[in-house]
Amino acid sequence: MRHAHGLSIVVVLSAFCGVTACNKQQGAVADSTARTALSVIDVDMGRHFDADKKITDKTDDFAPSDTIYASVHTSGTANNGAVVGRWTFEDGTILDEKTDSITTTGDARTIFFIVKPTGFGTGKYTLHVLIDGREVRTKDVTVK
Repeated sequence: MRHAHGLSIVVVLSAFCGVTACNKQQGAVADSTARTALSVIDVDMGRHFDADKKITDKTDDFAPSDTIYASVHTSGTANNGAVVGRWTFEDGTILDEKTDSITTTGDARTIFFIVKPTGFGTGKYTLHVLIDGREVRTKDVTVK
């Protein structure tokens, strides 16, 4: 009788430990999966960028003759992950769209830009950032 009672306690404790270990392992897999998604941390705009693809003169106001650069800061893990930069004018007209493939296991930066030799019209311009076909961030600038 004592032996059966002791055995049942061992079985219950073993089952509990197994469930706990399983839950910890599932949690680790979930955390790992969450970190593998590529996400946009920030988008900076300016007229110039450096060798690290960081904007050196952040601004949201531009002249018609400026080249408008956007530095898209992403984080996560990607193997040839598609990051799209789509520029639109305030009336919804698509002005330009470029795709950059990112392979990273951490932070990365991508540069998108638009330029118009004859000069931009005044108004609001928007960069739409898409990852895996989904819009994940927008950033507006003004040409004065």
